[in-house]
Amino acid sequence: MNPILKGSLGIAKTKTFRGLFVLFLLYKLIFNQFTANWLVPHFVSKYTLIKMEGKFTCFSLFYGIEIQDLSLSPGGPFALTKFFTAKEIRIRYNLPALLFGKIRLSDISIIDSNIRIEEREGNWNLSYLLKPKQNTKEEVSQKAKGDTLTEIPTYLPLQLSAYLKLKGMSIQYIRDTGNLQYFSLQNFDFETNLITNRFTSIPLNVEAFNQLDELLINLNSERPISIELKSNQVNWKESLPMSLRLEWDRTESPELFLFATNIGKDDINLEVRGKPVQTGLRLVSDIHFDPKEDVLKIQQFDLRVIGQSWIKLKGLISKLSTDTPDVNLDIVSSDIKLGALQPTLKQLEGILPEMNVSGDLSLEGTGIHGNWNLTKANVKLNANKVNVKLGKSKPHSLDATNLDLMADLDFGTKQKPTTEIPFPILKSFTINPSQINYNQATIAASGNYSQSSGINVLLALDKLQLAEYSQGIAGKLKMSLETSGESFANLHLNSKINIDGFRYQIDRSRSPASHLNLDLSANLLFNKPFGLKEIQVSNLDLDQRTLTGNRAIELKMKGNVTPGETLFAQVSPLDLKLTTPNLLIVLPLVLKEKVSPIQNLLGLQPKISLNARYVQDSNSKQISANLNADLPGLEMNDLKLITDISISGPNTNEILIKQFKLNAFGGVLKTSLSGKLSKTNQPKPPLGPYFGNIDLDFSIVSPQKRYLAKGVSVHGDLGLNLKIKDYDINGEFSTKLPILSYNNQKCPGETCKAFLLEEINAKIPIQHNLKFQPEESLIIGDKSIFIKNYGRVNSPNVTIGKVIGTHPNIPNMPFEYVKKQKDSPGFSAFIEYKENFANIESLKSYSMDGIILGKNLVFNLGNLDPKNMEFRGNLLIRDIDLKQLMAPKVRDKIDDGKLKADLNIKVRDLSEPIANLDLFFSIFQIGRDFGKSALNVISAQNFLIDRITDSYPINKIDVSLSRGLVYADVYFDRSLLSLIMKLEDGKISQQRMPLANFLKRAQNEIQTYQE
Repeated sequence: MNPILKGSLGIAKTKTFRGLFVLFLLYKLIFNQFTANWLVPHFVSKYTLIKMEGKFTCFSLFYGIEIQDLSLSPGGPFALTKFFTAKEIRIRYNLPALLFGKIRLSDISIIDSNIRIEEREGNWNLSYLLKPKQNTKEEVSQKAKGDTLTEIPTYLPLQLSAYLKLKGMSIQYIRDTGNLQYFSLQNFDFETNLITNRFTSIPLNVEAFNQLDELLINLNSERPISIELKSNQVNWKESLPMSLRLEWDRTESPELFLFATNIGKDDINLEVRGKPVQTGLRLVSDIHFDPKEDVLKIQQFDLRVIGQSWIKLKGLISKLSTDTPDVNLDIVSSDIKLGALQPTLKQLEGILPEMNVSGDLSLEGTGIHGNWNLTKANVKLNANKVNVKLGKSKPHSLDATNLDLMADLDFGTKQKPTTEIPFPILKSFTINPSQINYNQATIAASGNYSQSSGINVLLALDKLQLAEYSQGIAGKLKMSLETSGESFANLHLNSKINIDGFRYQIDRSRSPASHLNLDLSANLLFNKPFGLKEIQVSNLDLDQRTLTGNRAIELKMKGNVTPGETLFAQVSPLDLKLTTPNLLIVLPLVLKEKVSPIQNLLGLQPKISLNARYVQDSNSKQISANLNADLPGLEMNDLKLITDISISGPNTNEILIKQFKLNAFGGVLKTSLSGKLSKTNQPKPPLGPYFGNIDLDFSIVSPQKRYLAKGVSVHGDLGLNLKIKDYDINGEFSTKLPILSYNNQKCPGETCKAFLLEEINAKIPIQHNLKFQPEESLIIGDKSIFIKNYGRVNSPNVTIGKVIGTHPNIPNMPFEYVKKQKDSPGFSAFIEYKENFANIESLKSYSMDGIILGKNLVFNLGNLDPKNMEFRGNLLIRDIDLKQLMAPKVRDKIDDGKLKADLNIKVRDLSEPIANLDLFFSIFQIGRDFGKSALNVISAQNFLIDRITDSYPINKIDVSLSRGLVYADVYFDRSLLSLIMKLEDGKISQQRMPLANFLKRAQNEIQTYQE
């Protein structure tokens, strides 16, 4: 027997050979095309809802599969419609190559395939491909805990080579609901071939490209793509070129690179809302690498819009294989004619907002030159009569505009960003004189920067109409801004701003036009790249004038701001000067109404000087200020205010007033406030959202007679001390003034008004409840709890020695309003403010040789709202001599001037005191002369009235006032004339006389005594 044959039979008899032979038979039994045609569709239908049909021509575990005429159908209502079909699918690989560390996907091809994505009545065919699977809570929690992957480790060094080919692929998207009903993409061809270097992990980011050695991408190089789209808005059917080829081989030395495209068309036709629309967009490029010259050449890069070439780019990148390749790229041609878009926009009217565009733009001259370590880039933009208008809005126009920028870049720098140089790549830049004419406004810019010499940039803006960019501000803006510095760590800003016709609006109130000027000089300090450390304002001048050039506001300020976790701001100082008449001219009506009432208090030119400091961190705020003011209207030229306030809590939970002091008039007037405001959980806090614990002191102290302001002079002490604790206010008002005088600064003269009060002493306790809510009027019902003293008479706590002033009716004549008695003051009363009302007892005032007594006087302040305030009381007038009101030459002609009367007053709602005043005045003793005058006031003079007043002695006069109307009755004693002239009830009455008429008649009657 042949020795070779004998040896082979010997091997065949061994157990190893028999075992391997059995495995081979099992492998061939399972992995063959006949088994695959039955087994694979069976498993697919068992574990999914897909019905699979096709013919396997190859089925190998080690070398891949091939299928012809493959179709996949979903389940459910889509069972009769195929989801995926393909004429041929090849998945060829080499599994044994893994033993050598290589992954070979030699051929992945899908030929003449179709993918159909369909929706019917809200159901998608994609949802009927797989059987539903529910993740358990444990699986969901495990997925939630998983970390985000950045790479997939392979552990073993591997190399991948793959070839993918899609030939004649079609995609269909079909819906019976929604806006888009049909989309079709046909004849899609895609081919790629790639080879990687050895790797041990697969990055899941752009770093994966570093593992490529060879790459080929070829997209529709032989035929265009067919696109069809149908929707409620757009219908489009087009054959669109979409050619792209990319070749990249890094294994060659130098590398091989080729990139070419032909994408889009010059004429694209579609239908939008039933209107035909013609447009066009195309990109043609030809970029390839010449390994002999080591140059990447951009032979063609042409962006075309509607058949016109807008941008043409040419250039090359040489020395590509070196570490520092040279780049020379330029836009050699640029002619962007915006008017070419107008026909397309016109066709889209009613679909897109109305739009009109015209004019020319050009980027010609823009380019980049140099190598990786030194690159020069320049940007040039030229615009000529560019106009853009959207709808009815104001058009935007660029007229004769040019922009020229240049920069030196170093992409290879190893320098890290610093405070001084935040952009290490940027070595220098230059803004050549450039100008932008935008909507009749002019913007001019120039300047330069370099890492060695620093920055110097100038920007000028002129004729900018602010009303076009802001609804609340109007005017023509002119501005210059200069920025300079040795580095970006310290930038100095100088700016001048002028606004002619400046106007602003608050709510519906608009200010008149004015001139506004602002000069600013500031430094910006940085402690990290563009990390602002501090803003130092070395000078800020603001000046507002009327259109005639008169100054209204002058503001000067210096200060600094330090942002960060702890914000620090300081103003030192801020000087404000107002010219009140001019200020009222430039203010809007809503502010003018607020300033006008205090114009006399402010004076002609009030001045304020402020030094303030503000510190804020995450949980607190500190405010301290020192204010000096000159208020000529109050003749107060030394007002000083010192504050130190701390605010804590995320919602301003506590306000701590460490110091709040106000001094004026050389220290004569002093006010201090200290304490704390806190938010608590208690309902209805008394001071806004806060409960308080505050001490308030107000005092006027003058050891000798001193002129204060507005004609007021004082000598002595006056003080108000209050303690605010939660809802309660407790304190005392006290005075010890030997002299208090006033004159209207028109003395002597016909209009002089002067008063002198002597020996004013008071000590009035105060107790007020902020929680008090008025429920019932104090002047309705029994007042005995307020007016009865049960035999106890309180000693007076308010006394005034005497009051002398100018006569109420006779110029330049003194009159004694309150007359001092030998051993007692001319005025005395006991006043107690308790439980939100003032109770006045034992009021006594000596005047005109008589006495006035006050009884049952109650002043209810309620919750301090004038609408809820009320007053009532009775005054007893005894033996007042009215002759003292007359001129000396008239007094001797009057026989009897004595008057006895009772006066009752009741008023509710002090917001309108006259309309709500009820007054009853009963005169039960009056001389004949004054009785006749009283009757003249009540009734018009005539012969009959004169005869009555001459014959009838007046017994009593009753006058009442209600709701602004006067009611009066004059009662007469019976005489002989009453038999002839019968008077009804012995009186003459006047009903419903307006108060203004009554006062005018009284004034005329008094005037007759002065003549």
